[in-house]
Amino acid sequence: MRFKKGSKVEVLTMKEVPTGAWRCAEIISGNGHTYCVKYGWFPITGKAALVERVPRKAIRPCPPPINGTDDWVPGDVVEVFDELCWKPAVIVRVFGGNNMFSVRILGLKSQLKAHQSRLRVRQSWEDGNWLLVGKGSSNSSGPPKRKRSSLGFPEAGGKKMKVIEKEYLMANVEGIHTLLLKP
Repeated sequence: MRFKKGSKVEVLTMKEVPTGAWRCAEIISGNGHTYCVKYGWFPITGKAALVERVPRKAIRPCPPPINGTDDWVPGDVVEVFDELCWKPAVIVRVFGGNNMFSVRILGLKSQLKAHQSRLRVRQSWEDGNWLLVGKGSSNSSGPPKRKRSSLGFPEAGGKKMKVIEKEYLMANVEGIHTLLLKP
């Protein structure tokens, strides 16, 4: 997919977490193979925008919002907005009337509290289509054309969850490396 100047996109970064995170950016220029992107177009940052050249394969359009995904339960795999990046995480605990959550970013041990507004369904951009990953994959009538099943973590903090999560992390990292190394 080619991106136009001014397009709002997300760029894959491996600097934030070992599993990768999606950072919001704006296209400044590009030749179809690499693009110059500007981060920090959020007015809340207060810092000068960082500019970087990245390969096309590390860029995707911003995913569409998915409605009806506010019934998160422990074990659900989501993305949490943290430090200006969308990071893969797992719900550990629900509190505050189902609008506050304790989440653990995949690949890290620490937990953080997040309001429902900082969570979103994981989506994958493949062959020009959005695929739902995890929660919402079976009940969404939104834009994604194909569906994926949930990863099915049985319980937060259990040994089985750790084994499944490790397998997921390895597959995710291998997939990202394959994506970035494809000709």
